[in-house]
Amino acid sequence: MHFLSELNLVTSIDNLEYYEIFNSLSLIKINRESEITLLNASVSDFADSLGFCEYKIPLSLKGVRPKPSPALIQGTKAHKQEEIFEAEHVELEPVTIEQIEDKEEDIEFARENIHSTLIMPFEFPNENVLVTLSGRIDKILRSDETLIVQDDKFTGRPKDYDSKTQPYASQLLQVLTYLNSSFSTKRSKNPDDFFELPHSQKKWQIRICDRKTREPYKIFSGFQDSFELYYLHSSLERFATLSLGIKEPAHHNSQNKCNACNLKSFCDFRI
Repeated sequence: MHFLSELNLVTSIDNLEYYEIFNSLSLIKINRESEITLLNASVSDFADSLGFCEYKIPLSLKGVRPKPSPALIQGTKAHKQEEIFEAEHVELEPVTIEQIEDKEEDIEFARENIHSTLIMPFEFPNENVLVTLSGRIDKILRSDETLIVQDDKFTGRPKDYDSKTQPYASQLLQVLTYLNSSFSTKRSKNPDDFFELPHSQKKWQIRICDRKTREPYKIFSGFQDSFELYYLHSSLERFATLSLGIKEPAHHNSQNKCNACNLKSFCDFRI
């Protein structure tokens, strides 16, 4: 395996300040130019609103950004601990462009070192739209010509997943977005910084991890198929229509979702 070293690794969990997490919570932004509408959001904004609650979209457009929940803060710390653990226990080697372009070459990148950008155009009756979703991947690798994206979810109650046979919709949308993105070693909008990873097939993996031990408790995985690709595309299209006001959000009618939502106090549609 080849590894790409982390460029800006946080080496101390104590340096993880509250305001840093708060500032990382992005907002959905719309910019209308002469002939095209630019819709920009994070991968998590897209996945959370389409997979959890569509009413998060108008709140984000209004600039509502909740304070980080204790679960988010603890989960972010667990991610940083995993990042530091790998840096301390894995000997990293640089990856060449030639290795990246050779789909028969097995490559594994350092945790959270690869940024993703998915760009999708849509033509609606009154405007042309370009959706751009940006994110950072927990783990990405290529093995046996298979592009693999791994996303870790740290939870304080992993046993809640005992009865689940598939991941939550928001979790699946997140990894599908990553799998169909372009990649970069830095957060950049310059096309010259993007690279592709040639492959024969795509596989997603969602690891449900115990927040205390950081050990995987349950793993969902699958090879991307045509149904999942259609699900991603239709979700992207709905995200665009909801963000632009072409369609209205649909309510999930779940009180449990409302109770768990960090935007509940701001939402006029809570139940």
